[in-house]
Amino acid sequence: MSFHKSPKLKQLLIRYIIWPIETVLLGLILLILRIMPVDFASILTGWIGSKIGPLSDWHKRAKANLELAMPELSEKKQEEILSAMWWNLGRNIGEFPHLPNLLSASKRVEIQGLEKIKDTEKGCVIIAAHQANWETSLAIMMRIDRKKGIIYRPLNNPLANYFAKRRQSYLNAKMFLKGREAAHGMISTLKANGIIGLLIDQQLREGKMVPFFGIPAKTATAHIKIASKLQINLFPAETIRIKGAYFKIIVHDPISVKKNASNDEILEIAEQLNNQVESWIKTRPEHWLWPHRRWGKIKL
Repeated sequence: MSFHKSPKLKQLLIRYIIWPIETVLLGLILLILRIMPVDFASILTGWIGSKIGPLSDWHKRAKANLELAMPELSEKKQEEILSAMWWNLGRNIGEFPHLPNLLSASKRVEIQGLEKIKDTEKGCVIIAAHQANWETSLAIMMRIDRKKGIIYRPLNNPLANYFAKRRQSYLNAKMFLKGREAAHGMISTLKANGIIGLLIDQQLREGKMVPFFGIPAKTATAHIKIASKLQINLFPAETIRIKGAYFKIIVHDPISVKKNASNDEILEIAEQLNNQVESWIKTRPEHWLWPHRRWGKIKL
């Protein structure tokens, strides 16, 4: 009997065999990386990523996305960007087990403009993107003593998802699942003058079509509507890998939203935020997560 003829059997195999194996392997890998010095772990997984990444189907998707967004680049320049991107993504894996120490070390993660958020009495939303090691943007929350919340998208493997949710403990932040839970969590946290962290460069099934690199892309707008209703600011936070496992986060000037903003005004703010992220990517394209389906499925 084939799996195609028995989808239930296939699901049972995934749930009770494949997912547990994946979880054990992931836990073992993270443990080994945690024992290593962060710089060595970062270099090691960066090198592995640079060798494996270009051989995967994700490389084809990344190349298609890069060609779509920046068609002016030469073939040679595209390959240079994608090669550096795989190095960066590989490094992220080696750095993941070391995040608690990375986030608390000012010499590892420098934050420029943190006072802009500290001086804000009301709640606010930190807007970030999948750049460099985007997890380091959480250093902003770690260094501010307020109620905190993170909007997250769960991994397909619920067992492996446990490792991602461990951030809740060392950040002292609540994790809100994307969707209705996230909306309620955002509102309650912001009303308590807390901080919400959000990555906005993912395709959202329920999102509105907003230009990104001049191409319509499904874009989240719930945070903008909430900002309008509660009259709180949105703070774009740019993440940069300076060298090795050293980073800089630039907190840009806040973006305010008009009270009771219309749908058109909400979309204008969404486009403004997309343009901001786009400018970051154009400056350092090798830092962005090009394999992500930002514009949906593209024929390869």
